[in-house]
Amino acid sequence: MHTKNVVGSLILLLLNAVSQSAAASPASDSLKPRLEHTAVWVKDVDKTSNFLSYALGWRRHPLKFGVAADSRVYGGMKLAFVDANGLWLELVEPTSPGPGMDFLKQKGNGSLVELDFFVDDFDTAEAAVRTMGIQPMGMDGKPMVNGGRLTEWAIKDGKRVRGDERLLYMPMDVSRGTSVEIGWEYPSGVVLLRDATWKEGERTPRSGPRVDHVVVLAQDLEKTAKFYTDVLGLRRNPRSSGFPRRWMGLGADRHAWIDGGDGTWIELVSPAPGSAAAKLLENPRFGDGAILELDVEVPDADTFYDRMRAKGLTMTAGDSTALAAGEKSVVLPTGDRFSYFPQSASQGMRIMVFQRGSAASSLLPQPRELRRSGGTQGS
Repeated sequence: MHTKNVVGSLILLLLNAVSQSAAASPASDSLKPRLEHTAVWVKDVDKTSNFLSYALGWRRHPLKFGVAADSRVYGGMKLAFVDANGLWLELVEPTSPGPGMDFLKQKGNGSLVELDFFVDDFDTAEAAVRTMGIQPMGMDGKPMVNGGRLTEWAIKDGKRVRGDERLLYMPMDVSRGTSVEIGWEYPSGVVLLRDATWKEGERTPRSGPRVDHVVVLAQDLEKTAKFYTDVLGLRRNPRSSGFPRRWMGLGADRHAWIDGGDGTWIELVSPAPGSAAAKLLENPRFGDGAILELDVEVPDADTFYDRMRAKGLTMTAGDSTALAAGEKSVVLPTGDRFSYFPQSASQGMRIMVFQRGSAASSLLPQPRELRRSGGTQGS
């Protein structure tokens, strides 16, 4: 949850040195991050969570928490967690004038703005980052201070209590333009409080729609992939295929698949020159490293279309692009199918809903494919 920061030439030189290695360094081996949630900037937490529940069956955690209005970093915030069936969405609603409200105006309602990884030992993770010659940053885009401690508030047993956590952000030049947070919770942290107060019967049913991957725009596919493999120490799937997204402009887009560590993929997409997506690289609302969309797997895309029509929602081929006459999804020769919610209905979030083709033909990696094949840490 922070704006882009600028680091010195020393960081760039160090990043180049890291990027030249095809294998993860010992420092990155000790990070062991897992993708825990992604942050979504919204105008109205309640409206967004209500849509996600209505359309996808994703349940909002009852925990109420936020950031005080006198926060010097962004100002006040109202926050909520929504269980996207394996990955959490953290909805962020600025509540007072200041940088947070300005950031929402710049990015727009429903913008996916951050990948949030958790580690088991924050001190070890911080040391690993520094060993690689990378300066950990704070939420405000400045070098991290006070051990990265952030104090939030939460309502517990009807009373307002403190919720503390430690956070570090990768410099934006290192993370190739994506806001990447690495966090750890004190015993009072809101995520631990969230999990301790979440009964199994209250969770989103695991049989329903699930976030399979998040899509990140990459101007230079290999350099971006090396951040995830050589700096974060995550594994890359050898596949290079992916959906041809009509809203991005059809073309020879290149793809890379990174295992987020907790059952969710990160799909890097490098747009073909001259495509609509290539223009997004120059758009201040997007740019290199922008998180473009959530991709949600369902067992039957056509049945899902019928369910949405019954709810008053008409799926599209991408943003406002209509599906072909008589079609309920975009059908690819590989057997993969997909459609999109209109962003006017999804509170600004770009969400693709897809059905995988067979394991032999699909453009997408299967859920456990990397673990079966072993994958690669270098790229």
